[in-house]
Amino acid sequence: MKFIYKGRLKKWTSGKDLILFTIGKIGVDGALYKVMEFGGPVIRGLAMDERLTMCNMAIEAGARTGIIEPDEITRKFVSQFKRKMKFYKSDEDASYEKVLDWDISGLEPQVACPHLPSNVKPVGELKDVAIDQVVIGSCTNGRISDLRIAAAILKKRKIETGLKLIVIPATQKIYLQAVNEGLAEIFVKAGGIFSTPTCGPCLGGHMGILAEGEVALATTNRNFIGRMGDPKSFVYLSSPAVAAASAITGRITHPERLS
Repeated sequence: MKFIYKGRLKKWTSGKDLILFTIGKIGVDGALYKVMEFGGPVIRGLAMDERLTMCNMAIEAGARTGIIEPDEITRKFVSQFKRKMKFYKSDEDASYEKVLDWDISGLEPQVACPHLPSNVKPVGELKDVAIDQVVIGSCTNGRISDLRIAAAILKKRKIETGLKLIVIPATQKIYLQAVNEGLAEIFVKAGGIFSTPTCGPCLGGHMGILAEGEVALATTNRNFIGRMGDPKSFVYLSSPAVAAASAITGRITHPERLS
């Protein structure tokens, strides 16, 4: 299946929003055991981290994998690795089961509501949803660019009283980079917890497990019933920008409301 994105992304709309939008359109089984190929001018303008986020979450639509044709951004990224790379792209006459083409120029940040990654709504429709916990990180959005975005919003601000903010870098390298750049200090001074890499609350393991009735907003990849703790808890999914802004207000919030 091929997905083509045209237009221009709005300021606070990211690769995470594109993949949530896509899953919302086709459902959690919309690409069951298929390959999702993402393309078009919007994808060519995405940084590598955002591309990785989209491919990571292809599984949430039931796909085997997500792929993006390599370009100069890809070549620059892989040049850091000391091994020979081979680049592939789809044939010009490649046949797809389905091709979906969207103009996403007006797309607002997206939020997946309980209890499916496909239960997606624009952030503006959820401004009355109060939250108890925010999780920024995981394999989906724990890269250094994600932490920089969140830290820029949280800098010189405090999170809502009584709310838990947990920030989890994806790797040890990113952890050290966040410390050296002063991002960790921003999160801690804002009232958050800055952790070493762990899946932690994402899969209901530890460190932020939800109690009955608690509501979390997370940058993780799925929000099924009981995923992050009690089966009577609620998990919403968003981008790091929306998560950081929401930690400040205590409600699901569009980042533009803080500017």
